[in-house]
Amino acid sequence: MVMTLESGLEEAIALCSTEWLKSLLRELLPQVVGVTDTAAGHRQAQQWDALVKERMAQRGLKSLSQQKNPITDVRRVLKAIDPNHPALADVGFSPEQWTEINMPSEQAVAQRSAKPIDEPNEIARRAAVLLQSDSWSELAAGLAVATGRRAAEVIQTAQFRKASDWSVWFSGAVKRRGEPVELMFELPTLVEADSVISATERLRSRLDTEGMSNREINRAYSHAIAQACDRSFADVVPSREGKDNLYTHLFRSVYSTIATFWFCPPAVPELEFRAAIQGHYKVLEEGQTELRRSLAASRHYFDYEISDQVIAAHQGRRKGVRLGEPGVEVISAFGMADAVESDRTEQGRSHTRPAAETLETAPHTEETEEEVVMSRIGISESDKQRVLSLQDELGLGTQQDTMQMILDAADAAISLANQLGCQPFELAERVDGLGQQLDDQQRQNGQLRAKLAEAEKMGGGAGTSQVIEQSLAMAHEFNAHLKQENERLRVQLAQASDEAQALREQLVRFEAAQQQLHQLQQLLGGAINGQGARPQSSGVVSQPDRQPVPVTEAGRTSAVAGHQQRAAQTTATASPMRAGAATQEPNYSDQVEREIANLIREIMQYNDQQARDDSERWLINQSTLKQLSTRNQSIIKRVLEGQMADALKEHHDTYGLHGRMANRGKDIELLKAALGIQK
Repeated sequence: MVMTLESGLEEAIALCSTEWLKSLLRELLPQVVGVTDTAAGHRQAQQWDALVKERMAQRGLKSLSQQKNPITDVRRVLKAIDPNHPALADVGFSPEQWTEINMPSEQAVAQRSAKPIDEPNEIARRAAVLLQSDSWSELAAGLAVATGRRAAEVIQTAQFRKASDWSVWFSGAVKRRGEPVELMFELPTLVEADSVISATERLRSRLDTEGMSNREINRAYSHAIAQACDRSFADVVPSREGKDNLYTHLFRSVYSTIATFWFCPPAVPELEFRAAIQGHYKVLEEGQTELRRSLAASRHYFDYEISDQVIAAHQGRRKGVRLGEPGVEVISAFGMADAVESDRTEQGRSHTRPAAETLETAPHTEETEEEVVMSRIGISESDKQRVLSLQDELGLGTQQDTMQMILDAADAAISLANQLGCQPFELAERVDGLGQQLDDQQRQNGQLRAKLAEAEKMGGGAGTSQVIEQSLAMAHEFNAHLKQENERLRVQLAQASDEAQALREQLVRFEAAQQQLHQLQQLLGGAINGQGARPQSSGVVSQPDRQPVPVTEAGRTSAVAGHQQRAAQTTATASPMRAGAATQEPNYSDQVEREIANLIREIMQYNDQQARDDSERWLINQSTLKQLSTRNQSIIKRVLEGQMADALKEHHDTYGLHGRMANRGKDIELLKAALGIQK
C-alpha cells in the first residue's frame, strides 16, 4: 500500500543513497516512526529492525558487511527525524557485530603499507621547535604531530587539559555526531603537555575562526599547515605513494606509531592502544565509553612503523620504551596494564584478553614476525563473479592479488573522500562535479588562447613576447613624458607660489603705506583749516582810508623779523604732522610683531598643556606661522630670530622638536581649532 508521508519524513528519506532503500523506507518507516521509549516500544523497534534486514536479505544483502551501508542510511534517516529517536537503540548492529564488520587483517595491512621511521626522537624534537614558532601554520603543524589531531581541531575545537607531564585530556573531536555526551579521553603527547597547551593558546590568539565551519577552516588553513609539515619533516618521514604532502599521515599514523613505541604498556595490544589514543570510542552514556575503531581509521594505523635499527637500539623493545622515565605515566585507559603483565610473568604462560575486551580478531605477538595467515571471507555468488571478472580484466595472478587491489582501491577511495570532504559513496557525484569544473576551465582556456592568437594576429604576426615588449616600451616612453610634464608643472607651481608670496608682501606694504598716507592727509587737512580760521577770529579790519606809512630802515628790519617769526610758527605747526607721519610705520610694525609674538606664545602653551604627545606638538617656524597668520613673512622672521629666539630654542629643546620632519603628517586644521583661529 502506498502511503502519503509527511514532508519531514520525505526529507529524511531523501538522505538515503540508493533508490531501492528510499522505496523500502516509504513503505516501512511509518511502522516505527512513532514508537515510544518503553519496553513495548523497543520490542516493536527490534521487530522492525529484523523486518528491514530480512527485506535486505531478499535483495541478496545477506552478510553484515553487505548490510552495513544500508543500515547506516536507515539510522541516518531516524536521526534526521529525531536525534534521540528511541528506535536508534534497537536498529542497527551490536558492538560485536560492528567489530566483526570493521576488522580486516591488520597484519596484512601492516605488511603491505608500513614505512619505516628511523628518527622518532628527531621528529618529536622538531615538533617541539615548531611549538615555539610565531607562525600560526608552524604552530598548527607542531600540534598535529605532537597530539595526532586534525587541522580543524587544533585550530578551533580542541580543548586540552593537562593530565600528566606527557599527556592531556582531549575533547572537541570533529567527527563525532549524535552522541549523548561529548567524548573526552586521555592522549599522550610527543612533547611536554605544558608546551601543547601553551602553543594551542597562542595559535588561537593568532587566528579568528569565529563562525567558520570545519570544512571552511580546512579549506582556508590546511594547505599552509601541510606546507609547514613538508618543510619541517620531509627528510625524516617517508612519503606515502600518491600523497602530495605529509600532513594527514603526520597527524594520524606517525603520531600513533611514535606514541605506541614510547608509551604503550607491553601488556596492551598495539592495535587497541592506537585506537584508544586516536579517540575511536563509542559513547554509551555519561561516564561510559566503549573502545571501538572504524574500518577507515584502522586502515591507516600501520602506514608507518618504527624501523628495525631503532628497535634494536632499545634491546628489541617495540612498545613503552619511555615508561618509567620521570613524569611519564600510563594513560588512564590502560592504568592496570602493568599489573596484568606482572601476572603473565608469574603464571609463566601467555594471556589473551577476553573477546569482549579486545579489538583483535585473533591474538598476535608484537615481538615475533609471522607469515600472513590466509582466511576465508563469505561473499555472495554474484560478488564472487565480479571479483573473478576483475581478476581476468586486470590480468591479476591470484584471488589474493585481486582482493589486495580491491582493498587498495578502497583505501584510495576513502582517502580521496577525506580530501574532498565527502563520504566514499558520494565520490562519483563529487568527481562528476570536478570533471564539469575541469571542462569549464578548459573551455575558458580555449577562449583565452583564441584571444591571444587574435592579439598576435593584430600585432602583424609578431610573437606574443614582441607585442609585450612593444607595449612595455610605449608604456615606459609615456611614463617618461609624464615625469617630464610633472616636473615642468612643479617648477611652474613653485614660480607661481613665489610670485604669489611676493604679491602678498607688496600688498602688505601697500596697505601700510596707504594707512600712513591717510593719517598724513588727516593731519595736513586739520592744519590748513586752522590757518584759514585765524584771520576771521583776530578782529582786524581793513582801513582803506588810512595813509601809507613811510618805510624806514628800522621798519624794514622789523618787517623781516616779523616774517621770519611767522615762518617759524608755520614750520612749528607742520613739524608735528611730519613727526606723526614718520613714526606711524614703526608703530604699525611693533603692533604686528606683538601679534606674532603672542601667537607664538599660544602655540607654546598648546604644546605644554593640550598636546598629548610629540605627535601633536608643533615645531614653531615660518612655515607653521604662515599657515596661521596673514602677516608679512619678513616680520614673522624678525620675531622668530629676535625677541622670541631664546624662548623658542628652549621650548624646542624641551620636546626635541628639530628639523623639517618634525611637523610631517600633522594636521594644521586641528591646531587652528585648538587656538580658535578662523582662516
